[in-house]
Amino acid sequence: MSNEQHTENAESPPDDPILSWMQSQSEQLHAHARMLVDDYWRQLNQKHKQVSLKERGHIGVRIRRRDTSLTFSIEWYRMATLRQNGQNKPICQYLKKGLGHRYSLQRTLRGEPDWSQRLVEDLEDEFARLRKQLALLGKLRDAYRQLQMAMHSNSA
Repeated sequence: MSNEQHTENAESPPDDPILSWMQSQSEQLHAHARMLVDDYWRQLNQKHKQVSLKERGHIGVRIRRRDTSLTFSIEWYRMATLRQNGQNKPICQYLKKGLGHRYSLQRTLRGEPDWSQRLVEDLEDEFARLRKQLALLGKLRDAYRQLQMAMHSNSA
């Protein structure tokens, strides 16, 4: 796969306006997702200061970048602590997204406080839209690379 990417990248000039546009779109989506994730953590931490331990939310979210494919993922996980050798160690269990662009959070959110459920569900609506846009951008990138390869093989 990495050899394929080196070949594909070698066929397109470094100042390719289409690839630059796709990179820019990916960066804009990432910046928007980053803002939403940061806001989620701000709201979660603020609420945790106002409620008891039993009323705290246990759902976390993160963004994970992919190095070479102009993409990233937005992932939800359940936070917990594990008592080991007299110390509490944080652990997290990543949730499966399933098919499509949306996490099915109904079972996951069972037992979460109402405020946490609303926060996660509202953000997941926006994250699903971002995931869809990112997937479409990836399809566009792949089709463009295939076109470049086909055009290159015709000129050889």
